[in-house]
Amino acid sequence: MEGPQEELGRGIAAVLRIGTVVAVVAIAGGLVIASVAGGPGPGPSALTELLRLGGGDAFIGAGMLALTLTPPAALVVAAFALRRAGERSRAVTAVAVFMLLIASLVAAALIGAAS
Repeated sequence: MEGPQEELGRGIAAVLRIGTVVAVVAIAGGLVIASVAGGPGPGPSALTELLRLGGGDAFIGAGMLALTLTPPAALVVAAFALRRAGERSRAVTAVAVFMLLIASLVAAALIGAAS
């Protein structure tokens, strides 16, 4: 029988593994598409701009978005697993860290949009 710590570790590892693979495949696919299509890329761009452009740039943007959202997803898995295991204080800590991470992502998006 699997204990709570093993369940937590397996859940977090699965989320990190899947998020990383999705991001790498999307970015690599975008680079291949952009290389085949030729022409200069957009240069340094906001994530929303990459997604809006379509083609290889959109794949690269989607990969970056997946890479950005992987750690918050792992925190959600951790919070649920900890709560299920009866570790209420640790679950609350995971939720607090999740909220801080999301707040920093929102702040970065707002600052990026303003500039």
